Amino acid sequence: MIELVLRLTPPLTLLLALLLLLRPWVLERFGARLQYGLWLCVPVLLLALIVPMASPASGNAMETYRVTLGELSHGAGKTDWLNAAYVTGLVLAVSVLGLSLLRLARLMQGAKPVASTTYTNNRLRLLASTDAQGPFVFGLFRPTVVLPEGFEARFNHKEQELILAHELSHWRRGDLHCNLLALALLCLCWFNPLCLLAYRRFRQDQEMACDADVTIELSQADRIAYGRALIGNAATVARSWQPLSHHYGDKHTMKQRLIQLKHSKGFSANSLLTPLALVAALGIWAQAPAMAGDHKEEARPVVRIEPKYPINAAKQGIEGYVQARFDIDAKGNVSNVVIFKSEPQGVFDKVSIDALNQWQYEPRATKAVEIQLDYRLTPPQASSQKPGDGERERIAVLPHNEEKH
Repeated sequence: MIELVLRLTPPLTLLLALLLLLRPWVLERFGARLQYGLWLCVPVLLLALIVPMASPASGNAMETYRVTLGELSHGAGKTDWLNAAYVTGLVLAVSVLGLSLLRLARLMQGAKPVASTTYTNNRLRLLASTDAQGPFVFGLFRPTVVLPEGFEARFNHKEQELILAHELSHWRRGDLHCNLLALALLCLCWFNPLCLLAYRRFRQDQEMACDADVTIELSQADRIAYGRALIGNAATVARSWQPLSHHYGDKHTMKQRLIQLKHSKGFSANSLLTPLALVAALGIWAQAPAMAGDHKEEARPVVRIEPKYPINAAKQGIEGYVQARFDIDAKGNVSNVVIFKSEPQGVFDKVSIDALNQWQYEPRATKAVEIQLDYRLTPPQASSQKPGDGERERIAVLPHNEEKH
């Protein structure tokens, strides 16, 4: 997992930096709805990068290691520490998200259903809670709006209608579902501060885009009422945050939201398709070397344990070779190792089998892989011969000083 995340981090970081840098200009020139739509570039880029990685043709991108037993232990230690640090951060990020969901669950349990004549919708469920700091919508399959205590007394009939329309618009547009995907990415990239900043701007753009959708056809008087409703909620919900729900007011972005209300701009799907197509093309182009690499269905090693040269054979100056055949399972593990030819017979068979059983290949089931291990006392001119020149792969095995291991 961490290898994939690290490989995706550089292009993801560049894209987020570009979106954040262009954000003020896009908001001023094209409006909040286009800016919010541009965040779709993130999943588009990730899909364009991940799909070629998952294809068999991308095997060239995997790094191959040929190590001795001592080097493997040292490298594994570094990898374990890196994985442990990443998993620890991931668990903490998921825990923070889980705690916020638990608080929301407790709030929902204490909320009471209310009947409203202001807004009628058969699918909409209205609840009232003394713990709610402001109205917000929740629910992945059915919209539920939680209202604060005294909601009807604080807002007139028109403002109540606009607030409920705003919350229902969030749910209808799929914003809550987008939040779920954004939070999953944020947890996976917890170590990248730019992801946290981008998530905050993403949520702010959601609110402004929703404002534009609700008010695009409203009269000037209704827009004024909508603005009053925004201001009326700003002071009460500034410290409240829910991971999947939406709050109607946010005083930190209130000024920008009010400005956007005065300068709402039209939205064209074609204007959004152009940058999405460009990002997808760049992602596919970035993977072109891997996709255009070796298309042969040959096994690609990840870790190889070098066999121990038999001490007695080394002392007696014996050289030889072993030709082996084995299978690779779907997890990349070696099995069914068979020595079908060796010279001298039986001298290097056991050490070869012991080493081959520890080899690791890329996860793809492959049958009857053949390899030749050349046991030499001195390095040959070509220590490894790759398949592709008419022969099975050949790897030289040399004596090593075992004291250092």
